[in-house]
Amino acid sequence: MASRNSRSRTQTRPISSGVWFSLFLVFGIILWFFWRLPLVPFLWLGMLAGGITQQYPVNASGSRKDSPSDKQMMVYHRWKDMLAGLIPNADWLEIRRVSWWMGWMAGMLLGLNSAVWIALVNGLFGFMLAQGWSHYRNRRVDRRHVYKGVSIPAFLTKSPAWARLLSVSMALLVFAGVLVFVLAGYMSWLSAVTLPGFVFLLLVWMLGCKPQSRYWRELVEGQQLLDGWLAGDDLQKAWSGAYLTQVNKIGSSDNPLIVYRIRLQGSDGKPRSNEGVFKLGVEALRSPALADGYRFVCLLSAKQKKKGAEQFDPSSVRLALGMDESCIPSIVERKAGEGLASLVADIAYAQTAFIWHKRAPLTLAHDVSADESKAAWLLEIITPPQGGDSIDRISFDWLEGEGSPAETLRMPVFADLQDKFHLVAFDDVKLSDKGNKWRPDGMTHKKAFDDYITISKRFKSDQSAWVKCLPSKLNPPAPIYDYEKTQDCDGWQLHYLPLVLTAPATPADYERCDLGPLQPEARFIGLVDEGSDMAGLIWSTGSAPVRIDQLTGNTPLHRKYAEALIFKTLIDVLPAKASVNITACTPQSKDKPIWSIQFQLGNGATVEDARKQSARIQSSVGAKHIYWEWRSADSATVWLCDDPCLDVRDISHWNRRSKQKHLIELALSDSWGVAGVSDPSGRTPDVVSLGALPSNHDVLLARFQIPAGLDVDKPSRNIGKFLTSADYAYGRILPRGEEHGSNLYDMVLAKRSPFPTMVNADWDFARQSKPRMFPLGVDDMGKPVYWSMKDTFHLLISGKSGTGKSSIAQIVVAEALLKGHDIILIDPSKGCIDFTQWAKPLALAFVGLGQMRETEAVIAWLRDEMAQRVKLFSRYGVGSIYDLDKSQLNEEELAHTKPIDIVFDEFNSYLQEAGKTTQNPNRDIQLANDNAAVSATNNSIRRTMSALGKIVVQGRTAGISVILGAQRLTMDDMKPYNANAFFRSLGRILLGMDSTAGIISAQNLREANRLQQSLKGEGGKIPQGRGIFETAQGELLAVQTWWSGGQEKLAELFADRTPPQPIDYSRFMPSEAETYGEVSEDELSKLLSQGTDPQTAGEEINDMDELHDMLHHPDNNDADSEDGDDIEEVDW
Repeated sequence: MASRNSRSRTQTRPISSGVWFSLFLVFGIILWFFWRLPLVPFLWLGMLAGGITQQYPVNASGSRKDSPSDKQMMVYHRWKDMLAGLIPNADWLEIRRVSWWMGWMAGMLLGLNSAVWIALVNGLFGFMLAQGWSHYRNRRVDRRHVYKGVSIPAFLTKSPAWARLLSVSMALLVFAGVLVFVLAGYMSWLSAVTLPGFVFLLLVWMLGCKPQSRYWRELVEGQQLLDGWLAGDDLQKAWSGAYLTQVNKIGSSDNPLIVYRIRLQGSDGKPRSNEGVFKLGVEALRSPALADGYRFVCLLSAKQKKKGAEQFDPSSVRLALGMDESCIPSIVERKAGEGLASLVADIAYAQTAFIWHKRAPLTLAHDVSADESKAAWLLEIITPPQGGDSIDRISFDWLEGEGSPAETLRMPVFADLQDKFHLVAFDDVKLSDKGNKWRPDGMTHKKAFDDYITISKRFKSDQSAWVKCLPSKLNPPAPIYDYEKTQDCDGWQLHYLPLVLTAPATPADYERCDLGPLQPEARFIGLVDEGSDMAGLIWSTGSAPVRIDQLTGNTPLHRKYAEALIFKTLIDVLPAKASVNITACTPQSKDKPIWSIQFQLGNGATVEDARKQSARIQSSVGAKHIYWEWRSADSATVWLCDDPCLDVRDISHWNRRSKQKHLIELALSDSWGVAGVSDPSGRTPDVVSLGALPSNHDVLLARFQIPAGLDVDKPSRNIGKFLTSADYAYGRILPRGEEHGSNLYDMVLAKRSPFPTMVNADWDFARQSKPRMFPLGVDDMGKPVYWSMKDTFHLLISGKSGTGKSSIAQIVVAEALLKGHDIILIDPSKGCIDFTQWAKPLALAFVGLGQMRETEAVIAWLRDEMAQRVKLFSRYGVGSIYDLDKSQLNEEELAHTKPIDIVFDEFNSYLQEAGKTTQNPNRDIQLANDNAAVSATNNSIRRTMSALGKIVVQGRTAGISVILGAQRLTMDDMKPYNANAFFRSLGRILLGMDSTAGIISAQNLREANRLQQSLKGEGGKIPQGRGIFETAQGELLAVQTWWSGGQEKLAELFADRTPPQPIDYSRFMPSEAETYGEVSEDELSKLLSQGTDPQTAGEEINDMDELHDMLHHPDNNDADSEDGDDIEEVDW
């Protein structure tokens, strides 16, 4: 050991490089001073000798195991760098640099006063000497980051104008001065080039050094900063060999974003993997960075371009630093550029990746904005080779919620549905078609990239909404936005979107879910089945109708909207497993909401199931009326509407006349079911034929077929309910005939009263009618209504004042005269005021006001006449005078064959003439006379009623007809005279709204009341001349009676008629009531206790009090009163 140390101490130290350089410098100065030889070559030789002789330093301890000191290494590198600079290298070609020219200029300056060849030699060696010196100076601060010097072109293009002007002007000024001396012979022409050039280079270096070296200084400072952070043991291993290759400072000088690009390399200078850095993570850097004031630190991957594509650089990383996160620049504006957008996007995704404990992807931003200022960045996502998420997971997990890249970007991020790219842009920014380069196929056929993004965003939003609406077993359908339709509908909108379903799901499965969240602003949203795993989503906005009975329109979208309404309703009300297929949905009206929907049920559901839910369907779909048309057990057509427009006058609202007819048939059949006319299976009478009357299109004639086993009379018992359900104001079942068989019946139906308000009498028609057929007016079908004297020989005409009772009475009398009948007019109450001007002269007898005795006499005469006629046809062996062969009769006998019609007007008033005697305990003579008069009147009425009863019962065969006129005459009015048979023999005409009770027979009372209500016209009143006609056989008819025209018209009609010979009824006149003078009380008592006239003892009334009790039925409806009843006054 001692000997080695001894050798080390005695070893000779080599001559230092500085000594060699000094020797050559002195030697060169001597030669230059004495012989004017070039000096610069000797300086070059000195630098060369120093570089060659410089050896690698040994530590002062002498041990090679110890590293040399920094000072030793600095000296070593100085000479070796200068030596490397003297040898030709790439820097020799950097003619842009000031250092390249400065050597030439400085060398030639040293030989200005010498020969030209000396100046040129000095310039050449000066160039090489400057290259050696520059090679050293450029590496003195940081050998890893070589200073490149000052670039002359960069100075001339990028320096401030004043600096360029100063350098050029000073060079020109020197050139001008030197030129003067050259011209004067004091300086060589070489000086005119060298001196101005040197001044220019010097100024360029002085003015351009600092700005052009700024980036180099930042690079060096960054490397030094990084070296300081990595000196710790926890970072040294992962970050060893970290070499800063690039630095960028972005943003404001107060808080810039600093981005370092660092290459990891081994001791041999070769790149090594960055996996250790990413495994260690960014957290290890936060502590040293915070110590230097950097609270924002982000570790990023670096890109490299390989084979024309951007890839991860496996040996480089980027480190982003800032005082805080506010250092991250905004990329909202397009002016930020694609590069900055890529950087900020990388930072944003790295921040999110840290949360997810994943390695961040790289992004490549492309400007796809069509806006002048607002930015839209399309990001290509480059996933890391390991440790990261796939792009689909990034799109699904990273972009939502807290910590998403959008928070750092300060812009929303949208992931392409096929994960081809991400888009960073606000929704209101218009996009250019540049993005189509990265756009995948599908989603839409629209060529505009902006349309693609809009539809993609909507698809994503819709899918999220579907997921919230649907159960987990159902997949969201795929919308086809290219075929979406929107239609404006007068203040509201219809929207339709086709959907592709995933089998085996059906539209019904989706319809059973709450679809409201899909379109929160929609008034209604539903589905329609399009078949082949397709469905249509339809919704309405604005003031859209949500009831089908408010929906009008005949466009395809209107029909689909109606279909969606009924489809949703059927799905809601039917069993869960039921399937519904809407096969047709048709608007049947031009302007009214009338819809027919045909559907087919499946999976065990039947039409009966649906019909049981008819009320729910009607309520859910929103229809005032619903009508069912059964097609099969699982198929039906349902008609839905607000107003079915079944009136014949509504035909203009219908698209096709046949459809109105069809719905009328359905409605009528359905209404019978509502009225309770159905068999146990629910079948109702069907309409087998339907048509409007040719004479009155407002009136329908319908023929029904009763289901087998149903009572044929059941419809007539339920006609009122039927009409209410069918919404017909008027209806009547016609008499059945042989053509109806056992299961058919006809009905007349009308939405309003089918009768005309007034029908003028047709006297020609009356003349042409059969002798015993009296046309009274028209029925609901416009056909004549006859009083047939064959079936109903006697007639009662009743009705309050203003109902047209007088007119129909005039009609009957006029027709009797036209048919050659004799007439007798009786009205002791009002004097036959309706006949005085025309019929009185033509009557066999006329009994007027107050002629009670004449009334009795005429009736008695008529009774006697009847007896004679009975004897006449009995003598000839026939049953009535109508059967007599008049050719065999003599003149006297012929006089007894002419029909006689007795008109007894105001008959009810006549019966009310019966009075009640007053008690006379004081034997007052006047009171006794009044009681005698009352008794005489009562007896006269009793005798008259007895005679009339016989005439009514037997007058048919004798040709004597009784026509009674009364405001109101009931069976109760006839009971005191035992005249029930009398009353039942009468046909009855009841005009107006007077009660039918007691007038119409009991078996027809219910139908008469219903029929009477249906006769009302406008204002709810029955017009004059309209009423009910009941024949003696019980047939009930509604009739609008003829208007006679009044007495003046009738007088004109019979102006040429010869008056008949009046009858002589004097022998039948009853005696007048006796009057009493002054008598004693005993005589008066005796007279009062005596009987009445023995000749009439069999017909007198013995107990006047009892008679009064039987007859006294006060009538509150006086003929002249105007009590505000519901009779419509018609001014004829």
